Amino acid sequence: MATAAPENRATVERGSFDGEPTWILTHPDGARLVVAETGATLLAWQVPGPDGGPVDLLDGYASAAELEAQDGYRNAVLVPWSNRVHGAVYTFAGQRHELAADADGEALHGLVAGTRFTRAQVAASDSDRMVRLRTSLAPGDHPGYPFALDVTVTYSLGVGSEGEARLDVEISVVNTGDDPAPVALGWHPYLRLPGHAAVDDLDVTIPARARVLTDEDLIPLAGEQAYAGVAAPARYAPLGTAVLDDAFTHLVPDEDGVVATVVRSPRTGATLTVEQEPDQARVVHVFTGDTLDRDPRTSVAVEPCQLLADAFNRADTAKAIALAPGARRQLVSGIVYRRG
Repeated sequence: MATAAPENRATVERGSFDGEPTWILTHPDGARLVVAETGATLLAWQVPGPDGGPVDLLDGYASAAELEAQDGYRNAVLVPWSNRVHGAVYTFAGQRHELAADADGEALHGLVAGTRFTRAQVAASDSDRMVRLRTSLAPGDHPGYPFALDVTVTYSLGVGSEGEARLDVEISVVNTGDDPAPVALGWHPYLRLPGHAAVDDLDVTIPARARVLTDEDLIPLAGEQAYAGVAAPARYAPLGTAVLDDAFTHLVPDEDGVVATVVRSPRTGATLTVEQEPDQARVVHVFTGDTLDRDPRTSVAVEPCQLLADAFNRADTAKAIALAPGARRQLVSGIVYRRG
């Protein structure tokens, strides 16, 4: 028989989602996080609603079959690249590499979304307040990526001083090989606000001075041509019928030094704020979910990314993607829910 958790302490326990092994983190205030071992993918983040029942703040997969299919990369960890590698081909350190391509001939969102993660040890003082999962990539595991990485993903829940609910994520990669490796991290959470069946009547505010211009394949234009200036912050109030699959950059930190992209309900005043560190993630990508197979435009993806799409092929990011042997690269982000 399991021992009851001490009062006012979080708990971490094993679970199952349609046969998929999961880890479940429950906060003392009633917030609950469900993480699949496949891809270290968030399946659910729930907080107590006005009637005490759970309210879903993320749009996750509805079944293990959806998780396997990876439609929309719902709440996915993006390692070792985010968004696209054009034509599934890149050159690094003078060597040409060919990745596995999707039906459109592109390589999307990295290599770990379908990879099995296992729970990693944390300090005893942290063992019941966070979930940490890890995996590794080895040369030969994936076509076109002959590099060795250790990948660790840590999720934690918290409550702010004014009662706001908080979800934090840290994605950490170490180059365990003997040569530099190309790495540009990202995260792909889909946000939903209670009481909104579609994104059309939501407001989105992005603290950016530039929008990234792309070609018909959604590949950023070369060099400085990729950047179109916008008045900061970029604001869609409301989203209405706007169709977004757009990256924004030249990000503007707030007074606390954090880049904060806000999704807001004009009706209730409730907000979901995606925070990212400007020195770690230079891009935020916003996607209104129009091409999802299930429930298009019912949630909005706000994705912190370290670099532009197709960073593995850009001259202006060649130095930034290189991770030296033994070096570590991190993406730290968080989502804050305020009830309004």
